[in-house]
Amino acid sequence: MQTWKTLARETVFDHGKFLRVEKHRIELPDGRIIVDWPWVVTPDFVNMMVVTDDEKFLVFRQTKYAVDGISLAPVGGYLEPNEQPLAAAKRELMEETGYVARDWIDLGAYAVDGNRGAGKAHLFLARNARRVNESNADDLEDQELLLLNRSELEAAIAAGEFKLVPWQAVMALGLLQLNQLTKPKEEIMPEIKHFPKRRVAFVSEMGPWPASIQRGFGRLFAWMDQNHVQPLGPSLGIFYDDPAKVAPEKLRSDLCVPVADQVQGSNEVHVKDVGGFEAATIHYQGNANIVPAYNQVYDWLHAQGYHDSGAPIEVYLSKPGEEIRAEIVVPIMKFEKAPSIPEPVVIKKPVKRATKKPVKKTVKKAAKKTGTKSAKKSTKTAKKK
Repeated sequence: MQTWKTLARETVFDHGKFLRVEKHRIELPDGRIIVDWPWVVTPDFVNMMVVTDDEKFLVFRQTKYAVDGISLAPVGGYLEPNEQPLAAAKRELMEETGYVARDWIDLGAYAVDGNRGAGKAHLFLARNARRVNESNADDLEDQELLLLNRSELEAAIAAGEFKLVPWQAVMALGLLQLNQLTKPKEEIMPEIKHFPKRRVAFVSEMGPWPASIQRGFGRLFAWMDQNHVQPLGPSLGIFYDDPAKVAPEKLRSDLCVPVADQVQGSNEVHVKDVGGFEAATIHYQGNANIVPAYNQVYDWLHAQGYHDSGAPIEVYLSKPGEEIRAEIVVPIMKFEKAPSIPEPVVIKKPVKRATKKPVKKTVKKAAKKTGTKSAKKSTKTAKKK
């Protein structure tokens, strides 16, 4: 399946940073040319589901020029030029509400109009939010900040009170993610999803993993502080070796933090792109013994017809000193052929041949004697007659 090709573009209307309309010359996969395809350019934007420390959901009741009546709305706003989506989400949360959130989960980026552009929606789940300041929003519409409980939010979603598609989407995806995070541990199952590409600063370590993780992140965050580099998402670790096959002192790992594209590395800290692949993932919460969760992922993906295709990644959702909360991410590839299951070997026992038991001679003799007496009786009867 082929994509369309852009051969040329021309701006036909420019209304500043919020709207530009272009005319594209495009080639379709079958070779046809369209000379005046309309294309709308608007900034990408962020929307987020925000959950407070006491499990309340932060939303607005507001008006919008293109919406009839009053709507509920998530926290959100446009990205500034060259701004990363997560940085924009954190900025908008502080400006609009005065809140900061401790945990952030990327819910994905989605096109607004599949054929006409109009920017992308970057969606996030922000957890453990608390108020630290007064809001400083410059929005044009009237709005009121609300704190809803779970049942109130679910009822509002079901009633269509979030009247824009991206708003409904971020709330639905946020609830889906929360359901995964709050399932009993024995009910949590792996799932297959796209792990988006991100730019990371990283240091490489070798040695037992608990010590390597602590040492590597210590080095990395010290360098980031010295160079005024801001993290743009949860920290993550990449682990290259199987501890069942490699000695602890030779285990290799990269400890990483997402950063802006313009960040440059050094002799000690390097930068690279991580992600952009399909993965089997599972959320883990518990003690430092994370091995059973890995075993569950590998067993599950093999049963689904996949095999791993790269080093596993741990995305850390907890802070130092807290119970471990992490997303385990295993790059995967589909088996070209389903793995064959060997037929069970059936060992056949030799069949015993039935043997004829010898007839005792005494039986035969008895039969002969019986036959003789019968014959004599028959003869005598005949003579009498």
